[in-house]
Amino acid sequence: MVSITPEIYREVASGLMRSIEASDFFNGTIEHDTQEYYSSLTCTLIISRERNKRIDGTGERITDIIPVWWEFSIYFPDGEALNDFSWSELREYLPIG
Repeated sequence: MVSITPEIYREVASGLMRSIEASDFFNGTIEHDTQEYYSSLTCTLIISRERNKRIDGTGERITDIIPVWWEFSIYFPDGEALNDFSWSELREYLPIG
């Protein structure tokens, strides 16, 4: 069993936020590749946003990211490994709120 580190959660969260951009729905795969391992988060998400008027135009912030379905896989040179990835843990690295 591979324990997912804060570094991996940060990388996945960063990739996810780049992929979400301004959409209210996401269905796709976030990949993270290093010399040690390859990992991927495949997910379907609903993104809830709050839209605010600002002096400089329109602004919005993500208030929630709701997973409809997700699967996290991690592969090493000798094959796929079980892991303890947790969506609840990933949420701590996402700029929600």
